Amino acid sequence: MCGWGILVNRDGRPVERATLQAMANAVAHRGPDAEGIVELGAVGLAHRRLAVIDVNDRSNQPMRSGDNWLQFNGAIYNFRELRTELEALGHVFHTRSDTEVLLHALDQWWVEALPRLQGMFSFCFYDGRRKKLLLARDRFGIKPLCYHLSDRVFIAGSEAKQLLATGLVGSAPDHSVLRTFLEYGRLNLDERSFFADIKALAPGEFAIHDLAGGQFLKMRWYDLAIHVEPQDIGYGEACERLRALFDDAVRSHHVANVPVGASLSGGIDSSSIVAASAPVVGDPGDFPLFTIYHADERHDERGYATQVAKRFGFRHVEVPVSLLDYYTPEWLESFAWSQDQPLPGGSHFNEHALFKAAHEAGVTVMLDGQGADEYFGGYGEFWLAAQRAALKCGDIAEVGRNLRGRGLTNAESLTLTTRKMVAALLRRESDISPLMAGLWRGRGAARHAYALPKDFQALSFDELARSSIPYQLHSQDRNAMQFGIESRVPFLDHRLVEFVCGLPTDYLVGRGWQKRIFRDAMGELPDAIRWRRGKIGFSSPDAEFGVQYPERLAAMLEDATATLAPLLDTAELGARLGRYRLEPTRYDPAIFRLISLAAWVRRFAVSL
Repeated sequence: MCGWGILVNRDGRPVERATLQAMANAVAHRGPDAEGIVELGAVGLAHRRLAVIDVNDRSNQPMRSGDNWLQFNGAIYNFRELRTELEALGHVFHTRSDTEVLLHALDQWWVEALPRLQGMFSFCFYDGRRKKLLLARDRFGIKPLCYHLSDRVFIAGSEAKQLLATGLVGSAPDHSVLRTFLEYGRLNLDERSFFADIKALAPGEFAIHDLAGGQFLKMRWYDLAIHVEPQDIGYGEACERLRALFDDAVRSHHVANVPVGASLSGGIDSSSIVAASAPVVGDPGDFPLFTIYHADERHDERGYATQVAKRFGFRHVEVPVSLLDYYTPEWLESFAWSQDQPLPGGSHFNEHALFKAAHEAGVTVMLDGQGADEYFGGYGEFWLAAQRAALKCGDIAEVGRNLRGRGLTNAESLTLTTRKMVAALLRRESDISPLMAGLWRGRGAARHAYALPKDFQALSFDELARSSIPYQLHSQDRNAMQFGIESRVPFLDHRLVEFVCGLPTDYLVGRGWQKRIFRDAMGELPDAIRWRRGKIGFSSPDAEFGVQYPERLAAMLEDATATLAPLLDTAELGARLGRYRLEPTRYDPAIFRLISLAAWVRRFAVSL
């Protein structure tokens, strides 16, 4: 929906308009429709708008009501219901926007407004009378919010590059974040960013800055674990309730006054969004579906996607992409800039191409299937957690069914699947990259071992709050907003997530199927989609690039080694990379991370 920024001179000095303009310019891509800059003494607001709901100029931001000012990024899907409630309390509205509803809700209820909101959001609300700032982020962190706090200034915004653009925040790196990225490929695990002086407000968190007293307080307003209750209901009733919640989530995500489309991979998640959209969309031609495809037939899902598009009569746009073209220093630096951090792998090139095609087709809002795997049990770790649960209660028959199902999914024998399961059950933590093990020489950064929870529900909570969704949402937001597109994720409707997380484990992974109950709930999908075992997702030819273009990769690695020399034992790294060149089939994903991190260092002129 937008990009916003706020600057507070904590010593009372008036803000400079040029600094606010720099913040707005840094995120012009997020808001191509309007710009707003407001100077309020020591407080300055900078906003770029992507008009989605009530596209009239009257809904531009920053928005004012009396002494209150609001800058808001996202969408409040229940804004009409909240407006009715606020009107009954005497509030008068002058627009048809969700922004104005949020402005009045915060004036009426302050932080108590947050649990009433259904949607995705990050915002900064300035109470000019009380001289207080309230900043908050939605339950799962769909919309970004980063900040810098020092004795002199408080700065917050949608992207880190805004804060850097002020000249008041440096680009010094957080060495522990860099190390975790290189060794484990993990990022966006907590409030830390790649920049030491820039933090992220956590999902489901708010902050209050008392400008008069100088206090800055952060608190969590939403914790998924507290809101999940065990669902003691039969399987059939659970299917019905799940489907009702999912349909309502998709319906609410269609609220917009601009063209809406959806990504369609051919998997059950994106296909289900299409199915649930059918009763909502008037003219099927007004809801285009976008599918990425490659020359390599192993990564081509058009056959599945076409079945879904034809079943529901929607316009289908096929988007060709040559992923290997993206493997250049120039492209990697471009992605580092848009993401404010390096990429862990080339799969996100697909996302870039998808949103580019949607933008060229005139679409402003895109629905995406992000988030389903993290609590319906779509990843291999969930299959293991379900096996642990079945073993714990002595249900050997269920263990056998799941083993056979897993073997069919991976085209493996039952013996091989069983051996892999035993090895995985005994593993204590995620493996460090063999290429990077023992190479770190950077200052002040201890190695952080990374381990996933073993309990199914705890694993869901971790995937949603730490290990998967925060990074996925970060990447998706940046790729979409680079083209002025608002990306929406119906699977992260909190009512749906809370219900599913309370279901028995065997409803989710059981009888040989992952996402078991969701498959049963989506009866109108073609069987080839609903009961499809394998999935491709966004493919990444990182290893293939090294095989096809060894000279290009060698040159990029040589440059990366020189760039990252202050952090690593470059002699040993060179020896290991030499062995890789002799056996290119033994690819280590850290190879891509090296060249990607080096691109980030160059693009942001980071001093290591």
